[in-house]
Amino acid sequence: MILPMSTSPAPPDHPSHHSGPGYASAPPPPELAFDDGLSERFVHWLNYVPEAHRNLDAAADERAEAVIAGHVASCRKHPFEALFVAHRHLGDASPEVQLQALLLASEALWWLHHYADAQLAAETALRAHPRSTQALWRLIVADYKEGHFGEAERNLDSLLATVNTFAPAWSLRGQTKMWQAPDQPSAGGSDFEAAHELDGTWPVPVRLSKPDFQKLVDGAVLEAMADMHDAFQQPVVEVEMLPGMPAVAKGSDPDIRCSFFNPSYAGTSGPLGMLGGDFAAGARRDIGPGARIVLYQRNIENLCGDPVLLSQEVTKSFAEALAGSLRIDATTVKGAPEVHAEDSDMPGADQT
Repeated sequence: MILPMSTSPAPPDHPSHHSGPGYASAPPPPELAFDDGLSERFVHWLNYVPEAHRNLDAAADERAEAVIAGHVASCRKHPFEALFVAHRHLGDASPEVQLQALLLASEALWWLHHYADAQLAAETALRAHPRSTQALWRLIVADYKEGHFGEAERNLDSLLATVNTFAPAWSLRGQTKMWQAPDQPSAGGSDFEAAHELDGTWPVPVRLSKPDFQKLVDGAVLEAMADMHDAFQQPVVEVEMLPGMPAVAKGSDPDIRCSFFNPSYAGTSGPLGMLGGDFAAGARRDIGPGARIVLYQRNIENLCGDPVLLSQEVTKSFAEALAGSLRIDATTVKGAPEVHAEDSDMPGADQT
């Protein structure tokens, strides 16, 4: 675990959602020195970038800060290009540019789902600049995706002691607490409330008992099957609080709302996290024996600030899982906006 120094000036007046995560202000970072092990990892990162995404002209621009800033802005849409540019500037003579390149690399690797590499880039940046809130945020979101919830929470404590008006950090701390105590409906409640108070787009989740949530699920299943005129066998539908930690450790998204498991046909099972998500190619238009759909209660609740929206989200999550098993369209089903705290960017200037 890496924590920043605790002393800092007053935090900014309001959070920002869309500025890049790659900038550190004065004092300038010390010169970064990479050992052989780190250098080998950096070389390995380049192997992630397909040839078509390697734009040498852009990466060689003399104005390195401007190049990096441009790729920070477009990173989530073009992570391969961002990673290539970041890699090209890791050896820059300027320690400031090196730091920016590490932070851009961390974000690009994160969007490419290489969370361990994203964590390494953030840790390297944080060692050089321990007060960088940008580097700390990149480390936190990588830890969260890897299932290191206790460590993410401790680093969020440190971040929020420095920047206490960044709503996504409060919401994410609520999620880390929920993961560590999923059977406690109040877990993380004050953090979700703080996020909502700062920015009303972040919900305070509606929490139900498992039996009451199961009733919502049962109603959604009956309604969906009636709408489809019982055209196929009704699947087994189960409720679990959260995805299993072994699955998260193997790379499953901790935020997924539903999964379809089909033991009969290899290749047709998988987690379904977002609208139009990981629907398996070649899935049959039938529900095989032993197939089941699992809805993850806490992750569905996390998106919903009122009971009506929660009911809609349960219906949507079931419809998506069913669509994944049968390769049918579920995109017209209404539900909660798919917004996650760890997808957010820190404000542009570091708080040091």
